[in-house]
Amino acid sequence: MASLHHRLAALAPILACLSAHAAGEGALALRLERQLSESGAALVEGRPVFGSAQLLSGRAGRELTLSGDAELRRAGTVVRGDRITYYVEDDEVVAVGAVRVVRQGNVFTGPELRLKLDTNEGFFAQPSYYLPLYGGRGDAARIDFLGEGRIALRDAIYTTCRPEDPDWYLRTESLTLDQTKEEATGRSASLVFKDRTILATPYFSFPLSDERRSGVLAPTFSMNSRSGVELMVPYYWNIAPNRDFTFYPRLMQRRGVQLGGQLRFLEPRTAGDLRFEYNPNDTQTGTGRYQASLQQSFAGIGGWGGAVNWRGVSDDDYFVDYSRSIVASSERSLPRVVLATRGIGDWSLLVRASSFQNILEARQAPPYERLPQVSATWAKYDFAGFDGEALFDATMFRIPLAGAPEGVRLVAHPRMSYPIVRPGWFVVPKLGLHLSSYQLETNAGQDTTLNRAVPVFSLDAGMVFDRKVSLFGREVTQTLEPRLFYARAPYRDQSEFPVFDSAVADFNFAQLFSENTFIGNDRIADVDQLTTALVSRVLDPGTGAQTLALAFGQRLYFSDQRVTIPGEAARTDTRSDILIAAAAQLTSTMSIDSGLQYAVGDSKLPRLNLLWRYLPPDGRILNLGVRYLQDEIGQIDGSWRWPIGRQWTALGRANYSWLKERIDPLTGVIAESDPGIVEGVLGLEYNADCWASRFVVQHFVTAEGKTTTAFFFQLEFGGLMRLGSNPFDILRRNIPGYRLPQDRPAVPSRFFGYE
Repeated sequence: MASLHHRLAALAPILACLSAHAAGEGALALRLERQLSESGAALVEGRPVFGSAQLLSGRAGRELTLSGDAELRRAGTVVRGDRITYYVEDDEVVAVGAVRVVRQGNVFTGPELRLKLDTNEGFFAQPSYYLPLYGGRGDAARIDFLGEGRIALRDAIYTTCRPEDPDWYLRTESLTLDQTKEEATGRSASLVFKDRTILATPYFSFPLSDERRSGVLAPTFSMNSRSGVELMVPYYWNIAPNRDFTFYPRLMQRRGVQLGGQLRFLEPRTAGDLRFEYNPNDTQTGTGRYQASLQQSFAGIGGWGGAVNWRGVSDDDYFVDYSRSIVASSERSLPRVVLATRGIGDWSLLVRASSFQNILEARQAPPYERLPQVSATWAKYDFAGFDGEALFDATMFRIPLAGAPEGVRLVAHPRMSYPIVRPGWFVVPKLGLHLSSYQLETNAGQDTTLNRAVPVFSLDAGMVFDRKVSLFGREVTQTLEPRLFYARAPYRDQSEFPVFDSAVADFNFAQLFSENTFIGNDRIADVDQLTTALVSRVLDPGTGAQTLALAFGQRLYFSDQRVTIPGEAARTDTRSDILIAAAAQLTSTMSIDSGLQYAVGDSKLPRLNLLWRYLPPDGRILNLGVRYLQDEIGQIDGSWRWPIGRQWTALGRANYSWLKERIDPLTGVIAESDPGIVEGVLGLEYNADCWASRFVVQHFVTAEGKTTTAFFFQLEFGGLMRLGSNPFDILRRNIPGYRLPQDRPAVPSRFFGYE
């Protein structure tokens, strides 16, 4: 009966308004709200409290007791229970019997609650809790509400597993969750996995978001054939929002203790990454060993920008013994470069000094150092229909190789073109003059003062046709794009000129439309040649996306080659090899990309590249490819991520070289080569509802006749931490398309947690 009187009292103002409107005492205007307003949620003071129950009793202005299916609601907080007492003056709620509290999306249940609604202070006895934003749940002896966004749990259990039988949980004497700082801290904690304690600590902390914060990171374990078992315990120092430092000491079974660190900084005018690794006493060699690197960029300093790239190691075999990937182990010439650039109107200036630390076989054939280089580039487009470009360069070349030529090279290369571009066709004539002067200190008995002037002319022309066609029942746009490119440069004797930074250009589609068949400025090719090319594409008319492309290209030579690089034979053919490329998006999940070089003279394939990819959105990955370059590369490459059971996934890559002979990069002659795995990765991943495990084996070549095998094992506890060694860098580099698992759920909508 009391509940009925209460509900009628609440309806009284509405009934009065309706009566007045019926009696003609004034119009009642109603306005339709077209969207949910959040203006009320922004108010903190004076928020109303709503309640409902089967029985209502209390004293006016003092307290109110709701019994039987009781509910009390204020913006952001909902309290339900068998009996709820609300103390008006203290704005405090006391609830008993099957109490359920929902606050800011978090859910707490238990037998007894005392809570101040305005300050969110109070306690909950013997509660269970669920934090849906983080996927965490558990129970505790007591929860203390410490204010907005902060709760403390005593004798608590935390897990992200299903509540009925969690595979893992964190048991802690105290656990404080601070949603304002987005972090959790605790004391006397132990991590239990499959009913076994695998980790214990007197103090711990972990983030509730991806925000950076200082602290000890999860330890990592790994094993490889060079260093044995390794244990690393990193410490992350969040110095400032724009600076951080990671210190990672590593204990290695076979090589002792290595100290490593990475400092990153981002300032208004500069940014950088400083890394080092130092082993004061490698127990295998009995020496101290290190590597260090600095990558830094700067801008806006007196109008100048630039970069520093410095790398160094203690000895030739450092990467052989310590590298953890084939990319690192292949390093041979470590750069030490400082450069500065500046733009002034149509001009760009470059000042650079570069040297190298050469290790292993690079000592026998080191690259030239620039000490220094000063370069100016001018470019101006569309003046009276012309485009103009010019390069002016002065470089001092040095090399740590006895008897090799050294000295200064001056280069001036102005070019002018007149592009004629119309709908469906274009013609671009271009004329340039390449001027070079060498002042050499030594030149193997040749002249030390050398000069050269080579005029270069080219004409580029092409057309674009398109039509609507039907392909597999779908209307698409097909293009046909023929193109001709003629280049002419007279012969100049360059046999006495040194080779500082030049090489034969790779024969590909981009190089087909270049005037010079060499890269660098030490050789200017004598050319009288015509390139013919044809490209056809199939495009989606709605999006413009390319679904199919075919390309053909070939050069016709009207004179024999006379300018060469020492060790390279002159060309005598009148036609080049044919280049063919094809790319197709076969389906929304499958694509193919291919290219080949066909030698007309002997009907051989000097080069072949073929890649087939299958990437459905469910995470499966399959990549298959072949790479072949005559006498240099012959590899079959496959990588995959594929489910082999309900919770098991196979991961891997196999890069196999079949060549038995190849060109030695140092001597340039054919030498024997051993077929075998260049790099291989094999792994298994097991995914449960709240944890995952990964086991990965990696095998790769580090130097001629030397290999490294590494083992990675990782346990991931969802939303908490990862224990073991990190295999993700290895998997991401070896399996194109591999995506890292999500650490955090997606950001919820603004109405998250509303009940």
